[in-house]
Amino acid sequence: MALDEPKEADETMDTAGVTIMVDSQTRDVLSQSGGLTIDYIDEAYRRGYMLKLGNASDCGDGSGGGGGCEGCGSS
Repeated sequence: MALDEPKEADETMDTAGVTIMVDSQTRDVLSQSGGLTIDYIDEAYRRGYMLKLGNASDCGDGSGGGGGCEGCGSS
Protein backbone atom coordinates (compact mmCIF):
# COMPACT_ATOMS: atom_id res chain seq x y z
CA MET A 1 0.00 0.00 0.00
CA ALA A 2 1.18 3.47 -0.75
CA LEU A 3 -0.03 6.95 0.08
CA ASP A 4 -1.18 8.93 -2.90
CA GLU A 5 -3.00 12.12 -3.78
CA PRO A 6 -6.62 11.66 -4.88
CA LYS A 7 -7.22 11.59 -8.61
CA GLU A 8 -10.37 12.93 -10.24
CA ALA A 9 -11.97 9.47 -10.64
CA ASP A 10 -11.11 8.30 -7.10
CA GLU A 11 -13.77 7.97 -4.44
CA THR A 12 -12.80 9.23 -0.98
CA MET A 13 -14.51 7.80 2.11
CA ASP A 14 -14.14 8.75 5.78
CA THR A 15 -14.70 5.86 8.18
CA ALA A 16 -13.90 5.84 11.91
CA GLY A 17 -11.58 8.81 11.53
CA VAL A 18 -9.67 7.26 8.62
CA THR A 19 -9.79 8.59 5.07
CA ILE A 20 -9.70 5.93 2.37
CA MET A 21 -9.24 6.60 -1.35
CA VAL A 22 -10.45 3.95 -3.77
CA ASP A 23 -10.06 3.92 -7.54
CA SER A 24 -13.00 2.79 -9.67
CA GLN A 25 -11.54 -0.65 -10.47
CA THR A 26 -10.87 -1.42 -6.80
CA ARG A 27 -14.28 -0.06 -5.82
CA ASP A 28 -15.94 -2.47 -8.26
CA VAL A 29 -13.96 -5.46 -6.87
CA LEU A 30 -14.84 -4.52 -3.29
CA SER A 31 -18.48 -4.05 -4.18
CA GLN A 32 -18.70 -7.46 -5.85
CA SER A 33 -16.87 -9.18 -2.99
CA GLY A 34 -19.09 -7.95 -0.17
CA GLY A 35 -16.87 -5.14 1.09
CA LEU A 36 -13.60 -5.04 2.96
CA THR A 37 -12.71 -5.14 6.65
CA ILE A 38 -9.36 -3.72 7.74
CA ASP A 39 -8.08 -4.78 11.15
CA TYR A 40 -4.79 -4.44 12.99
CA ILE A 41 -3.44 -7.59 14.66
CA ASP A 42 -0.92 -7.26 17.48
CA GLU A 43 -0.21 -10.72 18.83
CA ALA A 44 2.98 -12.51 19.86
CA TYR A 45 3.20 -14.48 16.61
CA ARG A 46 1.81 -11.95 14.13
CA ARG A 47 1.52 -8.21 13.87
CA GLY A 48 0.18 -5.98 11.13
CA TYR A 49 -2.86 -5.10 9.09
CA MET A 50 -5.28 -7.85 8.07
CA LEU A 51 -7.51 -7.25 5.07
CA LYS A 52 -10.60 -9.43 4.76
CA LEU A 53 -13.01 -9.47 1.83
CA GLY A 54 -16.63 -9.77 2.89
CA ASN A 55 -17.32 -13.04 1.09
CA ALA A 56 -13.89 -14.67 1.68
CA SER A 57 -13.96 -18.10 3.21
CA ASP A 58 -11.47 -19.60 5.65
CA CYS A 59 -8.45 -20.60 3.60
CA GLY A 60 -6.87 -22.80 6.22
CA ASP A 61 -4.22 -20.51 7.65
CA GLY A 62 -4.34 -22.44 10.92
CA SER A 63 -5.39 -19.49 13.03
CA GLY A 64 -8.90 -20.80 13.60
CA GLY A 65 -10.17 -17.24 13.16
CA GLY A 66 -11.98 -17.93 9.91
CA GLY A 67 -12.26 -15.66 6.94
CA GLY A 68 -9.63 -13.62 5.21
CA CYS A 69 -6.69 -15.04 3.37
CA GLU A 70 -3.74 -14.21 5.55
CA GLY A 71 -1.26 -17.04 5.19
CA CYS A 72 -2.82 -18.61 2.09
CA GLY A 73 -0.28 -20.40 -0.01
CA SER A 74 2.44 -20.27 2.60
CA SER A 75 4.23 -23.49 3.48
